[in-house]
Amino acid sequence: MRGKVASGLIANLAVTALAAAEGSRYEIFPEPDVRKTSANWVNSAYVVDKRDNQFWICTARYNLSSNEANKGDCTKLSSDIGRPAVSENYTVRAIVGSVPYGAFLPVVWFIEPATGDVQFCAPRTPGVCVRMSLP
Repeated sequence: MRGKVASGLIANLAVTALAAAEGSRYEIFPEPDVRKTSANWVNSAYVVDKRDNQFWICTARYNLSSNEANKGDCTKLSSDIGRPAVSENYTVRAIVGSVPYGAFLPVVWFIEPATGDVQFCAPRTPGVCVRMSLP
């Protein structure tokens, strides 16, 4: 009886792992630096669509000292920059160096791995979070 229970548990774990892998079409990789323009702070993140082997860049703009809401958009990167040959089963990890943290952080990026819906949040700003969608 124990063997059947163990086999059933292993089969359930395998199905759960497979379902989790299938749901991770998109992954997001924030840039470690935050840039300052004349009017805003700007932070970007790369989105990888592993099913279609496509790259996107999402950019958020926010202002720490105004009541203006955060803004953002996502743009498909040109196909001539090269594409990975991956599938949704690949695990992707970004390699970044260290970055000095300042008063403009923390900022947080979120992604819904199955749909590619992106949110950027800057908790210290009045607009707090902005939603972006891949076109």
